[in-house]
Amino acid sequence: MSNNRAVRTAVVLGACVALAACAGAPVDERPVVRIVEAAQLSPAIPLGRFLPTAQELSATLGTGPHGFLGQLVEGDADMLLRNVGDAQATPPGCVGTAYRLQKIVYDATPVQSVASSSWAGGEFDGPPVSGFFGVVQMASAADADEFFAATTDNWRRCNGQTVVLQQPGLGAEEVSRISDVGFDRRVVSASVLHASAGSASAPGMRALGVVGDCIVDVELSDPRAAGGASPAVGVAELILDKIAAQR
Repeated sequence: MSNNRAVRTAVVLGACVALAACAGAPVDERPVVRIVEAAQLSPAIPLGRFLPTAQELSATLGTGPHGFLGQLVEGDADMLLRNVGDAQATPPGCVGTAYRLQKIVYDATPVQSVASSSWAGGEFDGPPVSGFFGVVQMASAADADEFFAATTDNWRRCNGQTVVLQQPGLGAEEVSRISDVGFDRRVVSASVLHASAGSASAPGMRALGVVGDCIVDVELSDPRAAGGASPAVGVAELILDKIAAQR
C-alpha cells in the first residue's frame, strides 16, 4: 500500500470513529428555561406636591399676588372627570383636546394615581384668569410615553376641528372649536373656544405634557392672551420641571 493511500485510509477511519462517538453521545433535549425580569410597574404615589402653588402660578402667568387655589383632589382613576360620556361628543377622538382630564380619555391606560386642583387669579382691576391642573401617574414611563405619542397624534388631527357635545340634562349642545395646535419635545398644546346656547366663553388653552411615568394635563382661561396657548404651556412646563426635580 502506498504512503498516500495509507494516509487517506487513516483519515477516513478516524472520521468514522469520531462520528460514531458523536452519534453515541447522549443529547440533552430538555427545554431551556430563561428567566426574563418582568417590567417594573411604578408604585402609586401621592401627586399633590407636584401641582403648582398660587405663588408659582402668579409668577408664571404674571397675574400679581391675588390668586386662590381650589381644593386638592387626590386618589386613583376614580378621580378623573366624567363631564363627557360615551358617544356624547363628536368626533370622539378630539374629546381630550377640548376637555381636561376626562375619564373617557384615560380609560384605556393603566392609571395608578391622579391629583388635580383649580386656581383663580388676576388683578382686581383686570380680567380674571383661571386654570385647572392635573397630574396622572401611569403604570410605567413606557405607558406614559405611549399615551403622550397617541395624544399628540390626535391633537394634530383635531386642529381646525369642531367638537359637538350633547348635554342631555340641559337640552343643549356645546360647540368647541380647536385651533393653534403646537408641539415640542414634551408638551402638546391647543387653543379651544367653547360656545353654548349662542354665547361664547373666554378663549381656553390646553396643554398636555409627559415626564417619566407622569402626564400633566392643563386647562387655562386667560382673556389677556394675544393668541395661542403659550401661557398653558408655561404652566405645564412648571409642573413637569417640579416632577423631574423631585423624583
